[in-house]
Amino acid sequence: MEVIIKLQYIAIITHWTLVFGPIVFIKILMLAALAYFAYIVLATKRPMASLPKMFQDEKGAKKAHYDVAIVGAGPAGSTLAYYLAKSGRKVLLLEKKKFPRDKYCGDAVCKTAVEILMDMGIYEDLINQKKAHVADSGGLVSPGGLSYIGESLEIMGDVPAAIACKRLHLDNAIAMAAKKAGADLKENSSVSAATLDKSTGLWTLFLEGGVQQTYQARVLACCDGAPSALATKLGIVRTPPQGSCSRAYVEPGTHKFKADGVVIYNKDMLPGYSALFRHPNDELNYCVYIIPGNPQVGNDDLPYWHDNIMKNDPYVSRALGDKAKVERMKVASLRFGGVPRSYGNQVILVGDSAGMIDPMTGEGIHLAMDGGRLAAGFLEEVLTHGNVSREAMEMYHERWMDKFGNDFAWSSRISYLQYKFPILIDAATAAIQRKGDAFMAKWADIMTGRVPKVNLLLPDFVIVVGYELAAIQFRRLHGFASERLRGFASRLKSEEEEEENAKQKEE
Repeated sequence: MEVIIKLQYIAIITHWTLVFGPIVFIKILMLAALAYFAYIVLATKRPMASLPKMFQDEKGAKKAHYDVAIVGAGPAGSTLAYYLAKSGRKVLLLEKKKFPRDKYCGDAVCKTAVEILMDMGIYEDLINQKKAHVADSGGLVSPGGLSYIGESLEIMGDVPAAIACKRLHLDNAIAMAAKKAGADLKENSSVSAATLDKSTGLWTLFLEGGVQQTYQARVLACCDGAPSALATKLGIVRTPPQGSCSRAYVEPGTHKFKADGVVIYNKDMLPGYSALFRHPNDELNYCVYIIPGNPQVGNDDLPYWHDNIMKNDPYVSRALGDKAKVERMKVASLRFGGVPRSYGNQVILVGDSAGMIDPMTGEGIHLAMDGGRLAAGFLEEVLTHGNVSREAMEMYHERWMDKFGNDFAWSSRISYLQYKFPILIDAATAAIQRKGDAFMAKWADIMTGRVPKVNLLLPDFVIVVGYELAAIQFRRLHGFASERLRGFASRLKSEEEEEENAKQKEE
């Protein structure tokens, strides 16, 4: 894998050297090297082993308190609980509702999350019980109306690019897997407050509704979604979620959609988009994502765009047909791009509460689960070492940022380019049309964060998409010139006819 990554960077350097010329590119590299050196100097932190031991680890010992208390049993919290319990930790998992319970989102579960579900041993059950649908045929529709629908299973192998699974089923399956692994799941337990006793080094969690029961834990993990009420009360999260999404299920047998999943880009609402995903038994999820970047489109506009695209977008209206039975729109908030600080003294944030949602795609389930698994390994390390201070927890933030969070900056830049230059999506779609399913699979890996967005700078993409971009521009310019010539010819003919008519009148 490391060899492949090195070869990719060599290819990128070679390509851009040819584009800019060696002298200019060497200057760019020197500036980049200086910036990277400054980053390394400023960002270098103390290793875990250098931090003092603050308490004796009590793993496996009988104790009244928990090693970790997790607030929120969504994909992030339940994944964290599962892996901590598997490692032998005493884990409390608090969920404010009773399972199974619903959550509103696009229901698309990408490849990384699928692998985690397989590792937990619950993937096959979801498929066999018809609670999840494997996506094979899928694609996109560009702002200019170009489209591509391909097939991915043969290319992807045993692990599909994505599945569609209702949160009603997904969250329940992961939470029950965590409980089976040994986590202490408490349902109908909404946390109202949490306080840290510095003398004992333990958190005390209080429940809403006048419930007298309290819980104590060494570490607190806030996994309570994009609004993250608890992290906000603790002063870690200080801004509201930036985006939103809608969800509406379409009854089976009432629509005309044939594919498994399609993303539709509308020029006027970019960088946001709409999508259709197929569930088992022919049910659909129609959703719209409002993504920050377009000053003309905000979260308050979500109902308008949800209805407008459903009725007026050529692809969506055709796919749904005039007999589609669509449920009333549901809405969820989205926190994009990572929060500035996802940690505090003996506390971390995981999943949507930490902003683990891609700013370009709005996808967050696979990042929440990947973040939960990473957080479990990290907490096992710090608890074993005996230091869960703010300084130690800062390393957690650095680790998930290094793994996938730093890629959010690229996502934001690309998202902005999509808004400013919709033709880029047209060119990418044209490239996929020409190159086929294999190219589409590589594109999907980048879009879902499977590989870093910097891969879009590889010659494989730059040359192919650049060629299509030039071809589209040429056709548009040629069409514009042809239209101008036709207009000029028409005006000339009109003028000649007027002159002829004038002559006839004079005679």
